[in-house]
Amino acid sequence: MRWVFAATLSALFVLGWMVANSCGLQQDEALFLKAIDDPAHCAFPVREGRMALMIMPYVGALKAALYVPYLKLVPADAFTLRLPMVALAPVLAGLMLWLWRRMAAGPAVAFTAVLMLGHPHFTAPVVLDWGPVALQLLLTLLAMHAYRRQWFAAVGLLAGLMVWDKAVAVWVLTAVTAAAAVFYPARVRPLLHWRVLAAFALGAAPYLAFRLMSPEAMAGFRTDIDFGSLAPKLAALRGTLDGTALAGYIFPVPAAPPPFGLRLVFGAMALLGFVVRRRLPAFLWTATLGALVAMLLTGGAGGSVHHHVLVWPLLGAAVCATVAELPLPRSAMVGATAVVALMQLQAWSFYRDGVAMGTRREWSDATNPVAAHLAQPGVCPAGVYALDWGFSENLNALGRGRYQVTTIADEWWQPQLPAPQAAIAAQRAQDPRACLLEWADGAPPFFPGIRVAAGEALRTRPSRVFLNRRHQPAIRLYESP
Repeated sequence: MRWVFAATLSALFVLGWMVANSCGLQQDEALFLKAIDDPAHCAFPVREGRMALMIMPYVGALKAALYVPYLKLVPADAFTLRLPMVALAPVLAGLMLWLWRRMAAGPAVAFTAVLMLGHPHFTAPVVLDWGPVALQLLLTLLAMHAYRRQWFAAVGLLAGLMVWDKAVAVWVLTAVTAAAAVFYPARVRPLLHWRVLAAFALGAAPYLAFRLMSPEAMAGFRTDIDFGSLAPKLAALRGTLDGTALAGYIFPVPAAPPPFGLRLVFGAMALLGFVVRRRLPAFLWTATLGALVAMLLTGGAGGSVHHHVLVWPLLGAAVCATVAELPLPRSAMVGATAVVALMQLQAWSFYRDGVAMGTRREWSDATNPVAAHLAQPGVCPAGVYALDWGFSENLNALGRGRYQVTTIADEWWQPQLPAPQAAIAAQRAQDPRACLLEWADGAPPFFPGIRVAAGEALRTRPSRVFLNRRHQPAIRLYESP
């Protein structure tokens, strides 16, 4: 069995390597580096402006802090920024396999591994990490292992770090705590010790300090219960479980893929988890479903694959615990594993075809030559302004301080800019020493308001178009006259 696990981890590393090389750096994927490169514009800058502890009111700078020594050793490009996540994917898989091996025998573990680790929505969100999700999964798994060893203070610290990294960790933490209080009340009491609570406060200290110092920080974000978006969120969850949620997100697709049947497997496992009448499967499924329900009901969040994948450690443990209780012969388990493997291959073949078609504009590798050009001395002495979404954080990450790309208007998401914002955009566009960026693929802009406000100034500017690896027009740069 060990060589099977070794082959699985090696295959995940190779697969992650291929995914990392398939597309350029995306805006949300590079957001974490803002804590290092532009701390003054983060939610909670500290250390005399050299670092930020909170990037957004609900996204911390834990990943950025871990990357500081790494970035001193390597040049910044899309692959080197993803390489730690490529290495982390098999580490996460190894931690899950180690956990599953202590819950079930080989056939059940093999079935769970094929279902959970072979799923497209495990590898891609971890390697590209636009969520971000990779550290959340790592911290969740480490907390699960720490609890098995009865290292309760470590559990508290890891849970606190989860909250600092991403405040939506409360979905998983609350669901697990509530389910444990129902099924294992005696095992919850050690977690209420003052040392555990102090360790949690230590791990979550940056987030807690930020919320105490800025109680109004979440005023612009929805945290209410919302039933109105339940139907589209349920459709998105079905897509995540079935392996189709990323269709059209990273790679353009001519039509939506057919269901691959994986969601039926997960549904059957959830039903059997309660039918077998064992406490462990019931606890794990209750915690998993509780976290998913919290996502579905949270207003303004919880409807994307990078949210759903946060339950992957719990979901995998629930599947493994359920399969371990089923009185099935080895031959039946082998057959079921083979069927699931065929479903996964079908899903991956669809994404393989998507890679052949090229990425969507926001994942374009044309950002690499654009970054190299902007880094030349004197190219854009008054700065670089983006005329649409998708240019700022990724290009700034590739530039590493050699230039600064900002969106030309502060309220860029408005369909029509307010008059003061439109005036600011027009003034910046008319600056002859500044450069402007827009998409050159012929598709409509994501946010046309800022493009309209700057339109008059673009007519007299020289421009150059940068191509992607398939020699297609991708990004247009309006240079200084």
